[in-house]
Amino acid sequence: VSTQSTGVRYTTKLNMDLSHFRNNEILYTAFNQDYSCFAVGTENGFFICDVEPLKERFRRDFEEEGGIGIVEMLFRCNILALVGGGKNPKYPKTKVMIWDDCQVRCIAELEFKFEVKGVKLRRDRIVVVLENKIFIYQFSDLRLVDQIDTYSNPTGLCAVCSDRDNIV
Repeated sequence: VSTQSTGVRYTTKLNMDLSHFRNNEILYTAFNQDYSCFAVGTENGFFICDVEPLKERFRRDFEEEGGIGIVEMLFRCNILALVGGGKNPKYPKTKVMIWDDCQVRCIAELEFKFEVKGVKLRRDRIVVVLENKIFIYQFSDLRLVDQIDTYSNPTGLCAVCSDRDNIV
């Protein structure tokens, strides 16, 4: 990758081994709130990469039953939101699992009647998007703060301001 900026040429070599993706399809990708990392959900688990320098931070492979269709990070901390996906989901597609990577386990879950289409995290909120409704939870105690009926949203499109002092 090369770019030109004020007459200086910067070159970054992208040298990631992608051979393990032959039987491990990518299901989801998303940046964290400050774009310093990105998360990737796969048929066998998930992994987290730093952006600068580009390198893998950690990976969780769940083997046979491990598809992760949504992975959302909470800034650069150890807390993630996971939703099952792919041919053999690790978790039901109707549940949001709050994962603590320091403990390497789920510490909480939110269950819904319908498939979860999207999740966004803030330090104080968890936003869960279903096809026709958005649920907003207090992060600290998982108390439901609000639910909003929406038009059909089959892709779970949602954007949330990461600043606690701003809702929009």
